[in-house]
Amino acid sequence: MSAPRTERSILAPDLAGAVAQAGVDPTLEGRALQDALRRAIATRRGSCSWDVDHAGWVVTLHSPEEQGVFGRTLEVALALCLVWLIAPELSVEPFAV
Repeated sequence: MSAPRTERSILAPDLAGAVAQAGVDPTLEGRALQDALRRAIATRRGSCSWDVDHAGWVVTLHSPEEQGVFGRTLEVALALCLVWLIAPELSVEPFAV
């Protein structure tokens, strides 16, 4: 079940639903959402760093394995990192990002 998307929603419905399953409130905004996503990543023994380039945000997930993720916003890129980490919890195969 996906979280409802409002005009101000940063995350797409499917992505919002996935992060909600990980315990993150997808209705948070800005820094609060970034912090919640980073905490959820850290809880799963992940660590990441990020930078911005001409196309958007580049987040590198360093642990458990290095994986690069791109998003138009930092929140989207962090959410994709979290989904990568929780894929086994969601009973889905890891995906290419």
